[in-house]
Amino acid sequence: MTIQEIIKKSLQEIKNRGLQLTPEVYAEIFCRHAKRANVIMEDCQKLEKYLKRLSPEVQKRVKERHVSTIDQLVQYLGSEVMRTEPGKNADLIQAYVLLVKRLLQTIAMLHNKEAAEMAEEDKKRLAAYMKKEEIDAIRERWATFVMEYDDSFVKKLSPYCDIQSDDFREIVEEVVACMKGGGTGMGDYGIVAQLLTASLVPSIAPGMNDEIATISAQIRSNPELLTSQAMVEDIRQMIKKRIELDKKAVSSRMTELDSIIEHINQALIRVIDCGESNYDAVCKIQGELEDVNLETDSFEVIHKKLLAIATSLESETRILSEEMIQSKAEIAELRQKVRVLEEALRKERKKSGTDTLTRLPNRRAIDDFIRKQEAQYKRYGDDYSVVLFDIDHFKSVNDTYGHDAGDVILSSFGKMLRRYSREVDFVGRWGGEEFLVVLPKTDLKGATRFAEKLKEVVAKSKFMYKGTRIPITVSGGVADRRSNESMEAMLKRADENLYRAKANGRNRIEAG
Repeated sequence: MTIQEIIKKSLQEIKNRGLQLTPEVYAEIFCRHAKRANVIMEDCQKLEKYLKRLSPEVQKRVKERHVSTIDQLVQYLGSEVMRTEPGKNADLIQAYVLLVKRLLQTIAMLHNKEAAEMAEEDKKRLAAYMKKEEIDAIRERWATFVMEYDDSFVKKLSPYCDIQSDDFREIVEEVVACMKGGGTGMGDYGIVAQLLTASLVPSIAPGMNDEIATISAQIRSNPELLTSQAMVEDIRQMIKKRIELDKKAVSSRMTELDSIIEHINQALIRVIDCGESNYDAVCKIQGELEDVNLETDSFEVIHKKLLAIATSLESETRILSEEMIQSKAEIAELRQKVRVLEEALRKERKKSGTDTLTRLPNRRAIDDFIRKQEAQYKRYGDDYSVVLFDIDHFKSVNDTYGHDAGDVILSSFGKMLRRYSREVDFVGRWGGEEFLVVLPKTDLKGATRFAEKLKEVVAKSKFMYKGTRIPITVSGGVADRRSNESMEAMLKRADENLYRAKANGRNRIEAG
């Protein structure tokens, strides 16, 4: 059997078993097939090479454990080290946990929304007492993210500026310098305009002021303004204002949280002054403060202040009294305020990707998902399709029954789309009365069947408002990626098909 045949057989097994194509998985299966075919590969002999360096006694124990891969050997040797020095290794594990948390905190600051969200979730889950399965799940998520990550968007700047750096800060500086020097693509600044307007949106503050909004609108409507030195200076000033908005938002939140810290500090001082000895109870307070979740990545200094209060309390006194009972209620109330603030911050971040009426992803979220499908298509050739739905005569519904009735229709139709879609499908509100469904790994024929089924379900459904049945139908336009030159061409084709469906009488699906 040749090397090519072994490679082909290994890839086929990975595909048949539905495994992730990672270097570790491929190496394990490739080496197993090579061994069966009596083909000796140096890369497949690494385990034997490492085993020869171990003592005969360790080799015997490794053999008894049926270790077959380098990963399993590392895990076994690690477990042996853990058994020999449990105290030292417990400290080492804790140090690694803190290191990983700081790395996740760093990832959350690198201006990648998906990575930041994953880092936020995993930082909260990470602990020294986690099970191996939980750690493996986190590792698999990051392995998948690395495999699917596509940074080709940076190359889109090439027609306008010569991008040489791999550092995001330096790329921005190169773009600014290129703009000052005239650039290489003077005819079209559309892509650069999108990047600049996105950078003007505050990342922490709830919104932007009128000046920033005006500049952003001007750049989007006329990207050629970027050639103006006056506009460049205006952009520089607007970026400073955007930074000031974020600073004010942070300052406001810090003021509120500092007030909570001061209340906790005063409560603990009253406990200290009571004059009764109870060192264990004071240590318990310290442990509770360490568990307070205060969004450490953005307000880490607050967490340090809380821990400093508990440390000072432990070192200065062991005195505690019955007033501790009253103080517990006050501390619980303050901690609840912290949780309310955290929840408000979480909801504020989440709003940017969700339509407030239908609770479906909005156009921005849809664009992000389609870009991921496009990356899959370019990398692996996985076809996908889109269906653009539009509620027929929706203006008449608003005029006849009122806008409240129209909102009920939009919300109900959004729920119906979610109910009849697969878990892997992505349903979102495209705008107005239009909804877009992205169907991964689905060809034009399959997408058309889905659209026809939805059309029939809507026509037979009862849309009720204040006891009145409102007859509703929908039209749809279907397009698949493989039949179009680009993602943009596919979306344009779906829109054209929708227009054709409405022109041909509505309550119909057009595909092609």
